[in-house]
Amino acid sequence: MKLALLQTFLWCSCSVVVNVSLLLCRRLTYRLVGKVQILMELWKSKVVLLHLLLLMCLLRIYYQAGPLAPLEPQKTLPEMRLPPPADRLVVFLLEGLRMDTLFADNCSGAAYMRDIIMRQGLIGISTTSVPTLTRSAEVALFAGFNEMPSILPTDTFDTIFNRTLASDKGAVLSISDLSDLRLRLTKRACLDKLRNSTRLVMLVKLAEVGGASPLDMGYQKKLHNAQRHIRNAYELIEDTFNDSKTAYLYTSAHGLTYFGSHGGGSDDERETPFFLWGAGVKHMTQNITSDFVLHNGASLQLHRLQQIQLAPLMSALIGLPPPVNNLGILPQGYMKVSREYARKAIHLNALQLLSQAKAIIRCHEQGVFHKWLPKGKDLDLQQIAYYQHQMDHLIDMGWRSKALETSTLAIQVAQKSLKFYYGYYHIPLVVTTGLALLGWQFYLLVKLSQHSMDSQEKRVGYLTWYTIFLASLGLLLGEMVFLQWAPFPTVICLVVPFGVWCVTLAALPLKGDCIFEPLKHLRWIVAPAAVIIAALYCSCPLSLAYVLCVGFYNRRGWVHPSAKFLAWLALVLLLSGFLWSQKGMQVLMTTNYRVVLQAVSMLVVLVRPCVLNENHKWRVWLINGGILVVAAIEIFFKEMGKPIPIYLLAANWAYLVYAFASVPYSARTSPQSRLELIRFNLLTLHVLLSDSYVSLFAQGLLIEYQLGLEVHEECVEADEDVEIKVNGLLAPSKHLQLCYRFAVSILLYFYVSLFGTGHWLGSFTYLANSARLFLPDSCSALMPLLVLIHLLIPSIVILASVRALSSFGGQELRSIFSSLMLICNTVVLFFILFVPHNAHWPSAHPSVAHALLAQLTVVLLLACESMVTIFFRGLKMNRSSAAEAEIQSKRAMASCPTMISSNV
Repeated sequence: MKLALLQTFLWCSCSVVVNVSLLLCRRLTYRLVGKVQILMELWKSKVVLLHLLLLMCLLRIYYQAGPLAPLEPQKTLPEMRLPPPADRLVVFLLEGLRMDTLFADNCSGAAYMRDIIMRQGLIGISTTSVPTLTRSAEVALFAGFNEMPSILPTDTFDTIFNRTLASDKGAVLSISDLSDLRLRLTKRACLDKLRNSTRLVMLVKLAEVGGASPLDMGYQKKLHNAQRHIRNAYELIEDTFNDSKTAYLYTSAHGLTYFGSHGGGSDDERETPFFLWGAGVKHMTQNITSDFVLHNGASLQLHRLQQIQLAPLMSALIGLPPPVNNLGILPQGYMKVSREYARKAIHLNALQLLSQAKAIIRCHEQGVFHKWLPKGKDLDLQQIAYYQHQMDHLIDMGWRSKALETSTLAIQVAQKSLKFYYGYYHIPLVVTTGLALLGWQFYLLVKLSQHSMDSQEKRVGYLTWYTIFLASLGLLLGEMVFLQWAPFPTVICLVVPFGVWCVTLAALPLKGDCIFEPLKHLRWIVAPAAVIIAALYCSCPLSLAYVLCVGFYNRRGWVHPSAKFLAWLALVLLLSGFLWSQKGMQVLMTTNYRVVLQAVSMLVVLVRPCVLNENHKWRVWLINGGILVVAAIEIFFKEMGKPIPIYLLAANWAYLVYAFASVPYSARTSPQSRLELIRFNLLTLHVLLSDSYVSLFAQGLLIEYQLGLEVHEECVEADEDVEIKVNGLLAPSKHLQLCYRFAVSILLYFYVSLFGTGHWLGSFTYLANSARLFLPDSCSALMPLLVLIHLLIPSIVILASVRALSSFGGQELRSIFSSLMLICNTVVLFFILFVPHNAHWPSAHPSVAHALLAQLTVVLLLACESMVTIFFRGLKMNRSSAAEAEIQSKRAMASCPTMISSNV
């Protein structure tokens, strides 16, 4: 009885605690949601969600699915009674070593390794996939496939390290400091363990080479030191083991552009050198791509392969089968082994690829509807069993040449089959993603037309037969694909267009036209989208478009040019000329100019507010000037090759928080004064995150924007024309035109700032040097955040200017972003429909960076606008009086440089 009462009491107590906890969590959630809705309006959240879904659709188009379920690994070569040529594998992995940097000036980039290159081993070029990041390169090198970009780390796939540890007495050693390697090899207990291991893989990661331009003296010094450390490590390993049973690979995770960036799809970033030597490696082969001639007349054979092909090659050198998820083909003729060993290595590669094909075909045939769906013509389960049996039979019969031919054929057929099934939903995904984009475009056109006409027409709503039919059709398709055991993200991507079109059809008006002036929409969308597409491949069209846009915007100034107009024009020509010849400005990244330009940038940050008559309190000057002095000291430490003290790094982080947090809590009550504080703080922060001319270009662009506004305002005030209004409001046609002009202006300055500061040279780039004054060399966890802040600062200032100086820009923000999204979605639609996506399988097509980041443009700009909303929190924007509205309607144009009007 007592036990029952005790149980009842405990149950009631737990129930009360749980209910109270749930109530508190619900209230806390409601408050957090309310805060988020205040900071970011609901329509922005919907836009971000939809664009993230479209981003996932693009990833499913460009990349194959992740690794299959755990597969059974093949036998090792020692289990097949074939001793491997090497007992140890040492991989020296650098970050940011370009192909031409290594081979330039008589192989001066490999001065310490030149004699080894001339005597033994083979060298060549390995092509990486996009994005060119260290994580992706490590997966390609040690797992043999190109991983889909992922935010969360997933190390569930098989690698050379797993195979080594799974073997008898296998050991893996990962080292980031060569002094640690020396310590381990001289320590008795550790050395005995390494010597007793039958198979050893050592990964030596040298991450300190990146983070600067290959033209810079600091980069050359780092590379020189890395080469010396590699040579010392090589000699130490040889002296320690002294058995000629070690194979070595020296390669880079990715290349670098001349601006010190990576992450994109340019040849400089994708083509990396590799040097393979040691036990089991040939020096002269038949599979050469070209010859490289040195200054002394000697020639070297250059080989070319995909980065994923190094995984089966390294595995074969130490007697391991390829990793189970490997998609690379073992290059033939690179190993100095017996013919039997080479045949068995190719045989294991074929079996491994056939096992993947068998797994993916079985997964497909487990689906409910597989009998009525297309199947691969190259391979099925019976043919896989035949190939496996035939290869084993030919080897047992001693027909080695025939067995080699059969294995090679099996590899080719397996790769075709894998390509077919990995891209099984490729065409449906392209169609559904295109339909989703078209539906989203139509929805934006309807909403923009309704806002322009200030329409209050009743909407159709969701309870119509065609919206119900579309929703039912989407659910049916999703269930069918799910029953076919397709990956869940693929199911979501195939269903997205049905939801988008349901929302679009529900937004249609019951009466009247759904789209206002469709031809004007078309002209304003297509022209800027074409300029963006051309700019993604070459910066010259963007430079020309920039000059034409701002020149047409201030066309009234050409009639009666003033001193301010001439100064603005000179700045425009200087910026556009730099954009036009940016690739020829690589000399500015050298040591002779880099530090000087950085010092000039710091000086301009302090001089600009004085020249432009900005009013700041003494403590603002003190804090900003003080942090610039701290930055100068840190740059001195960097140039001297010394580590930056931790308290100086902490001061930079404290200023980063101050630069953003001090604006919304400042005592400034007018939008103009708060805009001045935003400019001063963020441009000071931009200097800390910049190198060479980068901050100087950003400051010049923002000064040009501000001067352009003032020049245009003077011209508008002198002009007697009056904007056409209806009942005190802008006419619908003028409202639509203004929306597009603001959108084009925001996009124009967004792309110009990215191109001019080196973040977007034909593809997304990753400026690792942005974090040099915030993080020590060994830390890279927060580097992407700093790079993101660096590239968004100019756009934040531009959007803050629009909010502070324009009544129309603050009131019609949703319509402006609708126009902006129409342009960006057209760019994405072009890449989906007209650019081949699987032409370079299994490597991702380089245009993937163009498509993904055109899609991300809207998300990035919305993030900037949300930050601007926080900055102007608590301010009352005066837009009420009729007289003020009349003036602001004329000056709305003054907050936004425009592209050439479509009716000119």
